[in-house]
Amino acid sequence: MQTAARSMTFPEFVRFRAERGVADAILEAARKRRTSTSEYLRRALRAQLVADGVNLPPLGAPAHREAT
Repeated sequence: MQTAARSMTFPEFVRFRAERGVADAILEAARKRRTSTSEYLRRALRAQLVADGVNLPPLGAPAHREAT
């Protein structure tokens, strides 16, 4: 894991329900990659979003929020 990624703060919180066994599967996959479950999920989600054609800002880029 890169030092910059570890020290980065992530301001948004995402929560969802999943079928039984998914949490254990995520933990197992993260351990195999020798990373935290949060970092594993961030990377997996980003990879899938990019594969689905969603443009994401680079991880180091500041987030821009529009006032509503």
